Amino acid sequence: MGDIIWGSIVSAIFLLLFVIAEIAYKKGADVEFTRKFVHFGGAFVTIFFPFIIHSHWTVLALAIAFAGIMIFTKKLNLLQSVHGVTRKSEGALYHPIAIYSCFLYAEILQQPWFYVISILILAISDASAALVGKSYGAYEYVVEVGTRKTMEGSVTFFLTSFLITHLILLLTTSTGRVESVLIALLISIIVTIFEGVSLKGADNLFIPLATMFILSKNLTPTVFGITRQICILVLFILFYLIIMKPYKRVGFSGVLLLGLINYVVWALLGNIYAFILFAFAFLCQKTDLILNYSCDVADAYRVKPVFYILAVPIACAFLGQVFGNIICIPFITSLICEGYIIRTKIFNGDLNKGLTVTSIISIFVTLIALGVKHVFIG
Repeated sequence: MGDIIWGSIVSAIFLLLFVIAEIAYKKGADVEFTRKFVHFGGAFVTIFFPFIIHSHWTVLALAIAFAGIMIFTKKLNLLQSVHGVTRKSEGALYHPIAIYSCFLYAEILQQPWFYVISILILAISDASAALVGKSYGAYEYVVEVGTRKTMEGSVTFFLTSFLITHLILLLTTSTGRVESVLIALLISIIVTIFEGVSLKGADNLFIPLATMFILSKNLTPTVFGITRQICILVLFILFYLIIMKPYKRVGFSGVLLLGLINYVVWALLGNIYAFILFAFAFLCQKTDLILNYSCDVADAYRVKPVFYILAVPIACAFLGQVFGNIICIPFITSLICEGYIIRTKIFNGDLNKGLTVTSIISIFVTLIALGVKHVFIG
């Protein structure tokens, strides 16, 4: 059966999901339930993509169509079974982006089951965590001001992610038993942190992409290699949580994200870059050199500011896999630039302006360095 026919069937199923959700919503169903119904049902349809659809262009067309429906229905105040939440969320838009990106990634790797793992974690773990957190959540933690999540939900997310990854790797790939357990443990720790600190539905994008990336980096896993990664990740998290106390300047969720980002930088760029980033974070938290207590937003440095401040260094970490050591220039430049912006309170806390200026300056300095290198070294 061709891609056009399968694409039509998938489109019809999604439309049916929307219709059922709208009917349930109008009959009094909670919007969180109808959102999860569409999210859960849609994910279970899309996990079959690698086995029924042969071209990523077909998936791209479906993703664009779905994203278009989400954008227009939101603007026209329609489809309240999905958009009717009081909190701001772009999860419905991130979802098709994640599906296409993971499908294309899996197609390049020729690993369809990696795609299945990524999408199932997004579907089952996310829905399970939301259900348990809402029904049984007693221990809350603050992600941002006005946004809280529960420990019970996070534990549920961790356990379901572990089981999904371990069982699928064990049953569908040549990965050994111990290796599949360790990879599942590594992935479940990372995606649980992502889920715990994500805002505005960003977990719909970062969780599947993070899962795909980790799997792609462990195509030929060894027990020692994965154990080392897990130990260093856990040490980074624990080290940050202990050293950065009290969480007055950078909040608990921000500290947690810092530990995860530092691990990512270590995994991609190595020890020196990880130390540079840690030193920057330490100076922000423990001294007045960059962020002082008189700063109006000192107690609001949680997930969002940390992400914006470190967006360029994170991008450099991934680009370093392609461009090599030259990436040290924009990496260090971006940290210096952000430190100056924070210290002098430029842009009045406007994170977008800070990120834009940091990006421009980092690129400019890198181009100058490349020019100097070309002239004097060749």
